[in-house]
Amino acid sequence: MRRLAAMLVLAACGAQPHYLGAPLPRACSQGDVERCAGWMAERDLVAGQLDVYDDPALQAYVQRVTDRLAHGAGLPRAPHVVIADHDGTYAAFGERIVIGRMAIEKLASEAELAAIVAHELAHVEGHHASMSLFGPDADATWLVARRDAEAIADERAVALLERAGYMPAAMPRALDASLDADDDEHPPRADRLAAVTTLAAGRTQGFEGRAELLQRVDRMVVGRDTQLGVRVDDAWVIATLGIALELPPRDVVHVDGDALILRHDRSALTVYPIGAAWARELASELDDRATADTALGPLTVGVAPPRSTSDAPIDKLQRAVRELLPQPAPGTWVVVLARPHGGVVIELAAKSDPVIRDRWLGGLRAASRAELAAAEPVRIALHHANHAETVRDAVDECPDPERALELDDPDRRLAEGELFKCTDR
Repeated sequence: MRRLAAMLVLAACGAQPHYLGAPLPRACSQGDVERCAGWMAERDLVAGQLDVYDDPALQAYVQRVTDRLAHGAGLPRAPHVVIADHDGTYAAFGERIVIGRMAIEKLASEAELAAIVAHELAHVEGHHASMSLFGPDADATWLVARRDAEAIADERAVALLERAGYMPAAMPRALDASLDADDDEHPPRADRLAAVTTLAAGRTQGFEGRAELLQRVDRMVVGRDTQLGVRVDDAWVIATLGIALELPPRDVVHVDGDALILRHDRSALTVYPIGAAWARELASELDDRATADTALGPLTVGVAPPRSTSDAPIDKLQRAVRELLPQPAPGTWVVVLARPHGGVVIELAAKSDPVIRDRWLGGLRAASRAELAAAEPVRIALHHANHAETVRDAVDECPDPERALELDDPDRRLAEGELFKCTDR
């Protein structure tokens, strides 16, 4: 991890260091640690994790909403928005806001989207990401401060909505749609909803923008991160990489977070996709490594090296940024396959039967056209309500009514002809 410190020194001396395949921006050579960290965090999303949802029109739309809120807040510049291909939304280092695609799919109007963005904008105003990184270690006092910051961001978001001309009453609806469960770092869900409902006070004056949001999310991918792949018959297909892993009979296969786990008796294998630049860098840092050119691309086998434990600020910064990336635990035997548009990591459990492991690895191949077609993700498809009815009644005409109900409030009243969200299958 000392390499980042060296890169920053080189930048200050006029050289052109790189991070995950891209030249460092000027902020890194000028000592702007927060903006440098923000750039690195975004670079991790783009190059390291295959985690950016590739929809320039949607990104530009969310950026315009952010610009409008930032102007109302009086900020000199708006944070940069990244649409990530997962759930969850957060304010990153360096005036960046990451909006999860799965968070957007649950919202019903532009005002609700603005409410989610406004909450993160309040975190950017308060530099909460940097305070969390460079402040004291997480303890009981830190958790209290963290929860206070979340409550303040909720309150500030209601004011930012009104200043930008959005309907304040969208804030409780947005939180209700996006909050699933309580955690230690946020106030209880019920308390947050009660607080913003009181602050919004039923104020429905302002822009709602239901049709505007729906038109932007038409054809958007729905559901879990598709980068990990899906099962197609007797193979696991990662369409973004064009590869498939054959699944032998009687082996147990399941998804655990962002990874695919295969088990046969006491043997286990873990698979997850990463970005091309991160795949090349990870492969180059393995201990005891050996590389071979295969029909699928360069394949490297080795042991994950130990991680830095330095408390130097620049090392602490890089560790915090790198925690966004999927990576093997130190000492783990791994296989890294680099492809033109990404890579895949295969972690080999120490107790795995070598025969079983070789059988799994031997099943790694290029996906067929039929498999790639079958692995296409489900997308939003807009429908018109036939009558004045609730979403619950309208989804009967959708190909998958149960999934359609997850995209909106089932009790929302629709006017005849009003658009609502279905899926394409």
